[in-house]
Amino acid sequence: MMSKFLFLLSIILLSLGLQAQEKNLYDGTEIDLRNFKISKLYKGVNKSFVNDNLDGSEVYSIVSKEKNIWHLEIPFILSGKIKDEQDIWLQYRSSISATHIYINNKLLLTNGIVGNSTETETSGKNLVRKRIPRGYLNNGDNHIELVFSNYNNQDAAALRDVSIGTFEGFQAHSFVMSMAPILFSGIFIFAVLINIALYFSLNKQKVFLALGILFLTNFFLVIHDALYWNGLVPTSSFINSSSLHRGLGFFIYFMLLFVLYYEYNLKRKQLFFSILIFVAVAILSNFTPFSTVLILSLVPFSFSLYFSTLKNKNTYLITASLFLVFLLNLIDEYDLIENFDYGNLFVTSLIFKINNFGVVIFAVVMIFTSAKGILQKTKDLNETEIKLELLEYQFLQKHIQPHFLMNSLMSLQQLISTNTENAKIMIEALSEEFHLLTTMSKQKMVLMSDEIEMCKAHLQIMSIQQKSNYKMITHGFNGNELIPPAVIHTLVENGVTHGYSGSQDAIFELNKVELDDVVIYTLFNDSNFTNQLEKQTTGTGLKYVEARLDACYHNKWKMHSRRVENGWEVIIEIQTK
Repeated sequence: MMSKFLFLLSIILLSLGLQAQEKNLYDGTEIDLRNFKISKLYKGVNKSFVNDNLDGSEVYSIVSKEKNIWHLEIPFILSGKIKDEQDIWLQYRSSISATHIYINNKLLLTNGIVGNSTETETSGKNLVRKRIPRGYLNNGDNHIELVFSNYNNQDAAALRDVSIGTFEGFQAHSFVMSMAPILFSGIFIFAVLINIALYFSLNKQKVFLALGILFLTNFFLVIHDALYWNGLVPTSSFINSSSLHRGLGFFIYFMLLFVLYYEYNLKRKQLFFSILIFVAVAILSNFTPFSTVLILSLVPFSFSLYFSTLKNKNTYLITASLFLVFLLNLIDEYDLIENFDYGNLFVTSLIFKINNFGVVIFAVVMIFTSAKGILQKTKDLNETEIKLELLEYQFLQKHIQPHFLMNSLMSLQQLISTNTENAKIMIEALSEEFHLLTTMSKQKMVLMSDEIEMCKAHLQIMSIQQKSNYKMITHGFNGNELIPPAVIHTLVENGVTHGYSGSQDAIFELNKVELDDVVIYTLFNDSNFTNQLEKQTTGTGLKYVEARLDACYHNKWKMHSRRVENGWEVIIEIQTK
């Protein structure tokens, strides 16, 4: 019974041995020797034995703990038929600083200079290929020896590819891995240029600057991939490739918070809490089995989903694209669709870079929504301009209408014979008011000092006409503030027309209060007419004020009026950020 058991055991061990041997057999199909537990590791100039039967990950776990010169022997088997019929190439890809590669004790290539200190070690490239001369190869057993050092960067000790195959096969793989990044880099640089153009042409709106930075970061990320897969990246730099990808990924999703902040016109407090949540999630993700970048890509989507309930329909499109970014990151993280044969190099390339494709979709969505917004704003602006032109005509017509001129001339006629001094003052006030009205009405913004002077001229005329004392007091102004023309003047005129009767005196007070992100103008008058609420909130004058404010501060202004103790006040709030 025991003899049968030993016989079966020997058969199993022999079978396992043959399978292990077949793993490192090159039969003309590309083989990555790093994946098999067949390597022997030595260290130091004296080549002290460290361990054997190692694969690439086990080599990394040992080498990354110590700076030294290392020797790694990897055996492989080659049949004479393959050796004679095919040019055999070696592809070596790693983050190890410098490596000398030998085939059967013959130097094949040097990638950098192996040294015994930081000063004597010189970094090579992340990916190198070279044809193995037939004279270097044996029929049957062969071995590759990698002599490398990791003094420049101890942790950069990962073997990513130690493969034997054909040049065409290696080139096809690089083509697949770099085709999509090259395509995406073109899309991202186009998106950068579009957003820079929009930033400078649309009053330097910060959302376009944030988008430009976001897409520029993605451009660097994908162009680094293209360079990496063509052997144009140093093996050891101040930051290795995996750390660079993690860092740029972190920054990309961090910048998305600012994009949403500017796009959705959020408050600073909301941005602050968003950043706190983002940082907390980034820290906590290190204690989960999931990728940090995958978890972080969920944060902007969650914020957008929450804020989209408060905004217009464009936010739903942005939220959907951010969900797609997360979904494609999830697919890429778990290689859910990479193992299928797509039969097309371009499609395969897109599949391998499916996570970048999500950000490309987001870029297209943002360009689309920006273009749609610009068209809508242009339409609104054209309608506003037409509306303003009509209101300007009506407004000037209202001030130069016959009864206003008739009343003024009749007052002048009487004053000339009874009070020449007041007649002179009235002529000067009329001239000043008409001059300011005609010169300022076509301007988009005027100095507050000119606006106030026009109001005082009007009050002076009305004081003489009504034989009363109308005056204006201002607080908090330096005179350099800008405001749409005749806005305050119209409110003052309404106050005079609807707030006072006969020879009643009038006081108007105009105050300015400036906070962090808003300027508040308050116009008070001491009228006591009970019907002022109805009359002062309707009519051409108020429509003109609203049109002017909307043209200059689109969606960033508020105006309301109310009865207060001892009078009436109108409040205009203008957002400055």
